[in-house]
Parts: sequence; C-alpha cells; structure tokens
Amino acid sequence: MYKKLLLAFVSIIAIQTAKAQTEKGSQMLGASFIISTTSSDIKALNPGNNTYELRIHEKLSYYNIAPTYSYFIADKLDIGVSVGYTHVSQKDDVVDVNGSDFSNKTNGFSGAVYLRKYFLYENKIGIRTGPFFDYEHSNTTQSSYNDPENDNHANTYTGGVGLDFVYFPVKKLGLSAGIGNLNYSHRTAVAGSNDASKITSNSFNLNFANSLTLSVNYVFGK
Repeated sequence: MYKKLLLAFVSIIAIQTAKAQTEKGSQMLGASFIISTTSSDIKALNPGNNTYELRIHEKLSYYNIAPTYSYFIADKLDIGVSVGYTHVSQKDDVVDVNGSDFSNKTNGFSGAVYLRKYFLYENKIGIRTGPFFDYEHSNTTQSSYNDPENDNHANTYTGGVGLDFVYFPVKKLGLSAGIGNLNYSHRTAVAGSNDASKITSNSFNLNFANSLTLSVNYVFGK
C-alpha cells in the first residue's frame, strides 16, 4: 500500500512539473542548430571510349544557428521570435583539359515570428504545430576559374505552417526537432547594385524530414 501511494505521489508530481513547462505564463529560451555537409561526384559518358568519367567533384556545407524566445499565452500555446545566422559554402572542381573550378559562399541573417500549439502525451512528449513568418537577407560571393569574383544579395519572405517533435526529459529542459513544413516563399535577388538584374521568384514548398533541425530550450517563469 505504501509503495502504491508513493508511486501515485511521484506520478502526480512528474505530471505537474511537465505541465508547468507548457502552461500559461511559462517562457522558453533556446537555440536551434542545423549542420549539413555533403560531397558528391558527377560523371559523364565519354563517347570516345564509352566509359563514364569524373567531370565535377562538389563539396557543400551548410550551417545555421538561431537563438529563440517564446512565451506561453495559454496552456500549451506559445508565441515566439527568433534571429538566425546562416553560412553556405559550395565548391565545384571541374575536371577537363584546362582545369577549372567554381565557388559560392553565402552569409545570411534572418528573423522569424511564430505561434505554436502543443499536443503532448502525459505533458512530456509529442508534437507542436502552427503558423510562422520568416525574413532573410543574404549576400553571396561567386567566383570561377575564368570569371572575376562577383557579388549579389537577396531578400526572402517566407510564410507557412511548421511541424516539430518535442520532448521534455526533465524540469526546465525542452528538446525539439523539426519534422517538416508547408510554406510559400517570395525571393528577390539583385547582382551587385544593378537593379536591372533583379530576379523575382515565388514558390510553394512542402518539406518533410529532408533536413534535421535540433533545438535545446530552457524553461522558466513558472
């Protein structure tokens, strides 16, 4: 009997502790991270000897960090903001008789606002989803073997609905991973200061588990 009462008491405390992390008035500070590096070879058929030969060796690196803050305006419903920095580096080595290469480096800064509803099992593990709006300004430097270095900049506006996996393993600690999102994006790119080179694009995107975004959050205020 004593063990049953103790187990019930511990369970109640655990549930209340988890609930406090997503109830009205709680706040979360955190940061999300994305790291991706790939290396690939592109081959083409040589008609002379009917064999596939290496034509391009490509290396691509992507890094992103975004500090975040959110406030629970109601139980299991928070509103938040984030700012981020992104760096992308691409290098292509082209194999031919002359030898050539291409490099592309991008640095971007972004800001986002979002509203998220939490659906949790025993107030500890589950998903969250809701609308978001994101703005990013980026600068890209391109250079190649034959052409001089050139710069361009772009502004991208994105709105959509996101889906995350969330887990609260202990008090005041939350972990999350991006699962996917549905969004609409509007992008304007300009080469240097030449407005005549402006290129505008619009796109709808559905992303599901094609990249890994991890977040660590500290919960306080309750």
